[in-house]
Amino acid sequence: MSSRLSSGAAALAIILAAGHTLAAAEDQKPSGKPQRVSGTANSAAPSRLAPLGATVESVLAVGRRLNPALRAVALDTSAAAAKAAGADALDDPVISDSYSYYRNPGVFSGHSITVTQAFPLWGKRSLRREAALADLDAMRGREQAARDALDERIKVAFAQYYVASRALAVDREVIALAHGMRAAAEARYAVGTGDQATVILALGEETAAEVEIARLEGDRAAAREVLNALLARPASAPLAEPSRLRRVPAANLTTASLVERARGDSPALATSGAEVDAARTRATLAEKAWYPDLTVGAGPLIQTNNRPPGVAATVGLNIPLPWGKEVSEQQAATAQLGAAQQRYEAALLDIQSALGEAREKLKAAQRGETLVAGKALAEARAALKSLVSDYAQGHGNLATALEAQHRIHDLELKLLQLELNEQTALAGIERLIGGEL
Repeated sequence: MSSRLSSGAAALAIILAAGHTLAAAEDQKPSGKPQRVSGTANSAAPSRLAPLGATVESVLAVGRRLNPALRAVALDTSAAAAKAAGADALDDPVISDSYSYYRNPGVFSGHSITVTQAFPLWGKRSLRREAALADLDAMRGREQAARDALDERIKVAFAQYYVASRALAVDREVIALAHGMRAAAEARYAVGTGDQATVILALGEETAAEVEIARLEGDRAAAREVLNALLARPASAPLAEPSRLRRVPAANLTTASLVERARGDSPALATSGAEVDAARTRATLAEKAWYPDLTVGAGPLIQTNNRPPGVAATVGLNIPLPWGKEVSEQQAATAQLGAAQQRYEAALLDIQSALGEAREKLKAAQRGETLVAGKALAEARAALKSLVSDYAQGHGNLATALEAQHRIHDLELKLLQLELNEQTALAGIERLIGGEL
């Protein structure tokens, strides 16, 4: 009888120790919750020293430098800048040789060599330069938009990498607890106070946790490969274990304030605005096509009688005609201006609706995180502690304790999913407004 009591006490001690181990781990681990920092300035210095993959800042820095799509759009911007530099340049001069032959011997034949240069008037050259500079601004906006889109993808992929890593840590704790419960069930069965079904149940719980770990390892590997692809690295290249998520701002953001921020900083709106400016300038330029340009030329007159050469000069004006290309170009420029203005309005409406949706998703995720982390998890842990205590005193059964542990496990995974939702919504908002919150 005493041996049975001692074996039962040992089994209960294992369960109690497992419960205390779980509680201690919960107190020490971040529980899938990102470490809150007071601001980006405080986190910038450590992130520069962090190994690649430990923080999202370390990944962003490499992605902005190595991503080929971003490098390609940067070269497009350089091309637009080079084009703008010569937009107001004069056309190449034209050299011509006109030969005159006379059959009358009293009139000498000769060559008239003339160099002519066209000079656009009425401010047309400055308008061309303004249009080219507006195109350059639009290209810079596209480059910034491409960078923001890359940043969003990296931020979301890093959050997925972090969540998968934290979920693996949670499942390993579940395996440790399940192993302790199985040992306790086997000890009870050995002394005749338990049954074989309980042992099988505990063993099945341990196996299920191992299966879940295999799935989560696949999720983490997939997230790592996505990050490496965004960094232009081999898919299997190593990354450091993620240490923290980014700070999430308070939930008191308003859609109006975000839209106002987007009006000033959004690269999509900046691009559309620059396209409007370019179209407006080209419309003005098309109107001035009705004003003639000046062509000036000069050169020597060389006669065939070896007399000293003379000088010839020409002045010309082009004649815009109503059946020429000016009418069609003016109509096209007017239509393009209207289209650019409509695209700007459409971009603003898209940003407004997308910001409202992302803001609501962020608020919902933050509310859910507060409920799960501050209430549901505390209640579930208290319930498990009570069940373990009852089991230690010979009451209850292992299935009830396992069910309580399932509840904690599910809540921890739910908390991680909510944090992933937060990071996804935050990344979307920052892409839309053109900067970090």
